[in-house]
Amino acid sequence: MRVLVVHYHLKPGGVTTVIRGQLAALASRGVEAALLVGEAPPDERWNGAPLAVDPSLAYDEPGSGGLPDAAKVAALASTIQREAWRLASGGGDVVVHVHNPTIRKNASLLPALSALARSGVRLALHVHDLAEDWRPDVYSGQPYPEGATWAAINRRDAEALSAAGAGSVRFLPNLLPRATAGEPPREPPAGSGLVLYPVRGIRRKNLGEALLLSLFMRPGGSVGVTLPPNSPRDRPYYDGWKAAALELGAPVAFELGLARGLDELYGEARAVVTTSVKEGFGLSYLEPAIRGRATLGRRLPWVVDDFEAEGLAFPALYGSIATPRGLFDGEAFGRRAAEVVREAARAYGLASEALPEAVVGRLMDGDTVDYGRLDELAQLEVLRSVARSPEARSAIISANPFIDGWDQAAEVAARIAPSALEPWSEAAYADRLDGLYAAALSGGGAAPDKAALLELYLRPEAFHGVGV
Repeated sequence: MRVLVVHYHLKPGGVTTVIRGQLAALASRGVEAALLVGEAPPDERWNGAPLAVDPSLAYDEPGSGGLPDAAKVAALASTIQREAWRLASGGGDVVVHVHNPTIRKNASLLPALSALARSGVRLALHVHDLAEDWRPDVYSGQPYPEGATWAAINRRDAEALSAAGAGSVRFLPNLLPRATAGEPPREPPAGSGLVLYPVRGIRRKNLGEALLLSLFMRPGGSVGVTLPPNSPRDRPYYDGWKAAALELGAPVAFELGLARGLDELYGEARAVVTTSVKEGFGLSYLEPAIRGRATLGRRLPWVVDDFEAEGLAFPALYGSIATPRGLFDGEAFGRRAAEVVREAARAYGLASEALPEAVVGRLMDGDTVDYGRLDELAQLEVLRSVARSPEARSAIISANPFIDGWDQAAEVAARIAPSALEPWSEAAYADRLDGLYAAALSGGGAAPDKAALLELYLRPEAFHGVGV
């Protein structure tokens, strides 16, 4: 068996890290692999694998309209078929492993994959994110390929694909990269100090909540965000949080990773925090364990449940931050939320009022709202209230007793032993890849129904103002 790995690019990021791990796992089993991407990386033999580049696989140009182009569809199908044949010439079957095909970064890819599946090409479609999960900006109106095998990086997505009718689905959690230094983790510094947020500051990382937490740290504590976003869409929000931290005197430092490496920052940090409202795999919960640090912050059940099923424990996480309505303008937030959901519904091709009414009704139900469900404007209103009013600060503490001195939990949280991370090792990943490719070679199965997926994901309780 041989594997052709297909992705839009090999730029630094989560999917590229997964591809590196995938190639290493395949090499450990003696499986020959090749790469096909839309943009050339600096190294033409990337990670030791032969590399082909076809610009028709790259992201669509801005303003292209989000619709397939017939010539591009044919070119993509032809290129993938050609590279698969090239691999097959060495003998054995070939599986075409495509990363994130359902995210509409290239509107012609899904039709090309459907054509390939009809011609008998064995497809493994590796879902890192689903556009149906409140990502209307990358939702495609094209049908998903019949006859493919699907891989999901958390059990929630795997179960949703199956429930929506996908006939062949595998659970494929990511491989966990080891600390680059390869040395035993150092003991964290004692007392208050740096709590690291090792992340690019995109919207769904919910930086406003990191600022809120910083206002309740013990004296001398601070939160450190490592990197700015790359996306022009995220940059204004990020710059807004930098300005807010300065305005409020919040102990938050930004862009620490531009001047210092991650090993050095982890050595200085007492713990790691995450406030993200949306993750696929949840590396941010596991990577600190390799470096001997506890993970604090927001618990995302659909990823943490997978880790706890393997015996891990995260006692220092919280499920929500209850925010009294009097600390922000609820009516204005409701109007903004309704418009955002209305636009999402249109992008998904749904009746425009049913979903916004359901979302706003859920948000307005009760005396408090989870801070992570607010948008940036409402979050900033809360921050200003807390920073300027002792009564507002007391109200937050009363609703969330854990938040006052929350960073102290790092000193009592039991560390996760590196040996407990074996389920995410290279060997475990290679075993799962074997199962995925066996399923693909057996013929795959029916495609998931897109309307059913929308119904499963577009629940009012899953709306986050910073996550759409």
